[in-house]
Amino acid sequence: MTQAQRIPLEESRPPGYPVVKRTALGQVFNGSVLKSESRDRMKRGDDGTSRPIVKSNGKHAQEMVVTCQVLPGTTAPAGLGDQEGIPEPGDIVRLILKGKAFGDWINAKKDLPDGTVAVGDVVTMVTEIAQVYDAQGNPSGPELTTQATIDAARVKGRSVGIYGPVTIREPKVGSDWYRKAVEAYHAMQERVTAEPASGADAVVDLDNEPDF
Repeated sequence: MTQAQRIPLEESRPPGYPVVKRTALGQVFNGSVLKSESRDRMKRGDDGTSRPIVKSNGKHAQEMVVTCQVLPGTTAPAGLGDQEGIPEPGDIVRLILKGKAFGDWINAKKDLPDGTVAVGDVVTMVTEIAQVYDAQGNPSGPELTTQATIDAARVKGRSVGIYGPVTIREPKVGSDWYRKAVEAYHAMQERVTAEPASGADAVVDLDNEPDF
């Protein structure tokens, strides 16, 4: 008997870490850097396949993907697809920076020793402005600085990107959150799935100064 054609099964692929969302003005993200890498920005075509976005100079548009451990004070949501919520301190998420935000990341690195980012460095982003984009991904009109104008643009079906300044600094000496970041980094290197730290594990600082 002739064997029927084999139908290979795709190996299941676990979902990536939740992505930090920028959905409104005034949202804060604080995180300890665990990993950063640049990659081509992709766009899905009408045929369902994804292709790199090519800039007018012929080069591929880039974005920076920063894997972070969430720090206290974060109010920006994170999630995958339609599922999102405010992450807890200790959770691991991805901060995706493109366009102006990518440029802000590059500039922020200049204030670090040797201009390089290290495990445990603290990245902070606060959303302050928004920009409407046309169908080709080009800026359209002036920057938006109020939530009302952002909401009005969305009602009209416009594509809106929300941004804010990016800062990167070294962690405080003796910071417990730095220790946790190093542990998370090694766990990732060993491909071990570590349970995120609970909110109860956060350090309480009585003088209200963040301990990271």
